[in-house]
Amino acid sequence: MFNSRREIDSAHKSKKSCFPTWRPGIFYAMRISLFLTACLILNAYPSEDATASPESPTPIATPVATQPAEATEGIAKVIPETKISYEGVWTTTDAQGQVFDIVLFANGQAVTNWVKGPAGARGERGYWRHDKQRITVFYNDGSTDIIEETESGFQHRRYSTGSPLDSEPIVQAEATRSEGSQMALVGVWRLNKEPDGSHLYIALQSNGSAISTINGTTEGKWKANENGALCEWPDGWVDQIERGKGGWQKRSWIGSETSAPADLSPAVRVGETRFTVEP
Repeated sequence: MFNSRREIDSAHKSKKSCFPTWRPGIFYAMRISLFLTACLILNAYPSEDATASPESPTPIATPVATQPAEATEGIAKVIPETKISYEGVWTTTDAQGQVFDIVLFANGQAVTNWVKGPAGARGERGYWRHDKQRITVFYNDGSTDIIEETESGFQHRRYSTGSPLDSEPIVQAEATRSEGSQMALVGVWRLNKEPDGSHLYIALQSNGSAISTINGTTEGKWKANENGALCEWPDGWVDQIERGKGGWQKRSWIGSETSAPADLSPAVRVGETRFTVEP
């Protein structure tokens, strides 16, 4: 037994506890160490949300195909208007099926080699204009021609003097564009003056027919050669329309070409230069 408080205190000091004495600083350091260890473990094993599964690859954006504008329903297609050049030689037929040509010049003038009218081989003269997808030709006698494109090709319509253009035409036939270098010779040619002061005319048609004002009306034939147009007549005379030093000219002879020409005169293709509506 202990006799005094001093002995009791001395006895307590001599005993050693089995538990170490805890200090606040040491406990705080251990908490920091455990926290850092936990962070390392979590970084080493990321969660499923942060890791892409092999069975579920990350989707890739796919471009969306769009239809062409012209294939999209509800969008009107703009079809450009086809431009047609009407200048040149147009071949058609009259009410009896006779072939003739309408020559349209760049200067707005028009000439036909239709020889059944009052002017005979002088043909017809007028002016033409372009109206949308057709042309209209106004002649000095008051008649009117229309050449218009249809589903089956081009069509020629002739209206008599004073007839409205929405009435029934007196002629309705196919019209075709005649091509080739020889077309520059087709039409009506004014040649030399006759003794009575009038000019000689020759109408050259695209089908090879030649019609002159000699003796009223004389029919022959023509063909293109290296010099121009060679015209042959039933009486044996030959006319050569050719280019000379001063422009177009006409040489005439009878027999072989080697003989001296009996006539040499200027030649003018009617319509290439300005004319009045009177022949």
